[in-house]
Amino acid sequence: MKSPRRSGKQLTIRCAPHVGLVIVALVLVSAVIHAQMTAIPPDQLLTIPAGESKTAQQWLSELSGDRQALAAYPDSAKAHGLVGRDLHALGETDAASQMLDRALELDPHLTDALVEKGSILAGRSEWIPAIDLFRRAVAISPRDASAHLWLGDMLLRTGDFDGAFDEFKVALSLEPKSFRACQGMGLVHLQQGNFSAAIDDFHQALAIKANYLDGERGLAHAFASAHNWPEVKECLIRVLEADPDSPSDTDALGTALARMGNKADAEKQFARARELSNNELLLLRAKGDNNWGVTLRRENKKEEAAAAFRRALEDDSHFCEAHDNLGGVLWMLKDVAAAMSEFQAAVRCDPSLASAHNNLGTALLYFEHNQDGAIAQFHAALILQPGFAMAHLNLGKALASRQDLTEAEPEFRSAIIIDPNLAAAHVGLGLLLAMKKNDLSAEAKEELLRGLRLDPALREIIPQSYRAQLSR
Repeated sequence: MKSPRRSGKQLTIRCAPHVGLVIVALVLVSAVIHAQMTAIPPDQLLTIPAGESKTAQQWLSELSGDRQALAAYPDSAKAHGLVGRDLHALGETDAASQMLDRALELDPHLTDALVEKGSILAGRSEWIPAIDLFRRAVAISPRDASAHLWLGDMLLRTGDFDGAFDEFKVALSLEPKSFRACQGMGLVHLQQGNFSAAIDDFHQALAIKANYLDGERGLAHAFASAHNWPEVKECLIRVLEADPDSPSDTDALGTALARMGNKADAEKQFARARELSNNELLLLRAKGDNNWGVTLRRENKKEEAAAAFRRALEDDSHFCEAHDNLGGVLWMLKDVAAAMSEFQAAVRCDPSLASAHNNLGTALLYFEHNQDGAIAQFHAALILQPGFAMAHLNLGKALASRQDLTEAEPEFRSAIIIDPNLAAAHVGLGLLLAMKKNDLSAEAKEELLRGLRLDPALREIIPQSYRAQLSR
């Protein structure tokens, strides 16, 4: 199943995820002010996809081998599933989802693919279709603790508390050190009003994994339901040491202090919670403008999109994605200096935004011809998002422009491994191989031809001397 064709220089437009969930969360914050915390965070899963212990380079190596296996056995469900798993681990969820869909078309009983695809749907808050996949997985592999845990998490979110508890109990029997299963059982007991059992569950989760913030939050909620305010205070102090900008936790601490008779400190916490909530409301409005800008950009309404991104920044001048998106539109409008300024602002506001580093690197390379600065930005993007095919491609281009051909080659190859339909990566690799030998080798020719089959417009960047040889 082919992904959309892509080529050439690219700057990334990003849309803030889970805006609907943010709205729900903020409504809950305002509704429970001076009351209690939400028992089940709407955007936080109890479990996570497997394989987190591998490094990015290990996942790229796995992907390379699994791509080769898929090329050799194109009708293998297992090969499709493994490539999907690798891409998901590298953060490429759309491409991963396509591979996993194909795996399940070829073999509907492939447990690993069912769980992996279900985890992608869970990450998108698509609980109902995820439940179907996890039910199928546990029916096929009843001793798969991860599948039971995932299913329990989804059932909890859809209100089937008895069903969720049964799944968590099975997961814990299969994996006695599963702090997440203990957490899930605690959340079910909270919903059912069994606060003493919930307290035991959360204590067990924290005994298995110390400093588990969700466990501390659950414990605080259980103690609050039992009116044990000193314990609530201690739990929330630990939570806020790690997450000081949480409005709901700050407000809950104020409630505990007020119930303990400490009105002065309680009011300080309430004032802080109001400030944090107001900031989140401004950010919510900014996200709305940002997302509207993304829609306008997709409709090729660049000027209107730029105006929407500017409105987002009026609400929140530190909204990194709006800076990044505004920079992308300004780049398309040929206002390169202004685009550069926005990319720099995005990186300052959020050094963990991979697309901003990639975009800034692109601007440095093509506008300022600052190869060293661009290379540093592309490296930063790939540290944050190892599966970022365009950043690998851009790093390869920057290294090649500096004549670092040996270092550039693996970057082009990594881009192709991640996205075999990235036309510019094939052309870039072909040109690099020709440069290394000062001749159009068989491999160089094949890469150039692959790139041109994907995007014939790239013929213009191939030197005339090579073009003539391609037709032979």
